[in-house]
This record gives sequence, C-alpha cells and structure tokens, in this order.
Amino acid sequence: MRNVNVVRDVVTAVVSDLVDAMLASDNQEFHVALTGGRAGGLIAREFLSRPEVVANPRLHIWWSDERFVPRENQDRNDLVLAGIEIKGRIHRIAGPDTSESIEQSALSYSSELHQFTTTRFCATNTLMDVTILSIGIDGHVASLFPHSAQLDSPLGILAITDSPKPPSQRVTWTFPTINASDQVWLIATGAEKKDAVRDVIAGAGLHDIPAAGAVGKKETRLYIDPQASSL
Repeated sequence: MRNVNVVRDVVTAVVSDLVDAMLASDNQEFHVALTGGRAGGLIAREFLSRPEVVANPRLHIWWSDERFVPRENQDRNDLVLAGIEIKGRIHRIAGPDTSESIEQSALSYSSELHQFTTTRFCATNTLMDVTILSIGIDGHVASLFPHSAQLDSPLGILAITDSPKPPSQRVTWTFPTINASDQVWLIATGAEKKDAVRDVIAGAGLHDIPAAGAVGKKETRLYIDPQASSL
C-alpha cells in the first residue's frame, strides 16, 4: 500500500506512477482505465495534460464506468477530455444522445473492448495495464454498489438502471473485466472514506465492500491520504 499526504499528493503520486508505468511498458499498446469522483477527475485531467501522454500513439484510454447522460452533461466522467487532443485512442461509453439505449451502449462498449484487447487477452490473460478506481464512501467502485446483483455477474459490462447513487442509469465494468488488469490502483481521499479503507485493508467481502473485490493480476495498490487512513 502506498500512503501519501494530502488530496493533491494522491493525485500527483498516481499521475507520476502512471506516466512512469506507461513509459516503462514495452507492450505494443498501453491500456489504462480512468475513474470518476473528486480525486479521479483530477487524476484524469492531470494525466491527460502531460505532453508525453498526449503525444503517445500507443495509449488507449478507457473508463470503467460512465453515467448514462448526454455527452456534454456535467455528470459524465469523460468530460475531463474537453479541449484535449491526444494521439492515442479514446474509448467513450455512449450516452442517450447517440440514440443508443443503455443496453445497447453496454453492448457496444463490450464489443469495443473485445475488438481492441482480444489479441492481448489471448496472450497475457489481461485487458488493461492499469485500472484506476475511486473508492466510494460505501466502498463501491465503478458503478458496483454493496449488495447489488451486479457484483456476481459473469458478464463483463452491464447496463444499470437502478443505481443507488444518482444518476440512476449507468454503464459499468464488472469484476471479470476489472480484475483482468495487470495492476489495479484504488484511491481514497478524505475522512469520509476512512471506514471503507479500513474494511478493504481488513479483507472485507466484496458484497459488503465491493472495492475489496478489485484485484490486479500482478499488483494491487491503495493510494490514500492521512484523513482516509485507518492505520
């Protein structure tokens, strides 16, 4: 576990480590899944502002979940891309403004993930190099909430129409997709996350604390600030 000092330090540490991982990778492509939330949005913005990132044609950017709202809606995680042009490939989850239903959006994203990672998965049994996930106050990650039926789904990407956290309609990766990552990096900032962090460290069951079920094939990291620390 990596324990850093303040919210900004968490952002700086994650971005620095992510850039280092990208530059050190000898894979033909580098696939990273970004996340929403307060710190997650800051991480995405700072990462995508780095010259070495926007100039890297090997880079593939994904989101592990998205709110099913129109593209310019302030609730969307991918709004951090506004005004940014990169040489890599951006993979967005379609919203209702594309005329796709939420079920079609989930199927389309699943097909896109399959298209761009099948060769890699067959060779290494992984989809992402790094998946970054914000831990919610209740321990949720992506749009996988405690005690929800989606926690046990064998499908890789799901449409959710009854999210307990608004907006209610979302498209999310499930654990078969999240855990097909070389590395999973969990982030938590603020005292309100302290109980969830404690439960993750203690090895809680994923039905109670979904973040505890997110595990990288090679490495799992937890980035927290002192306020979120239960140690």
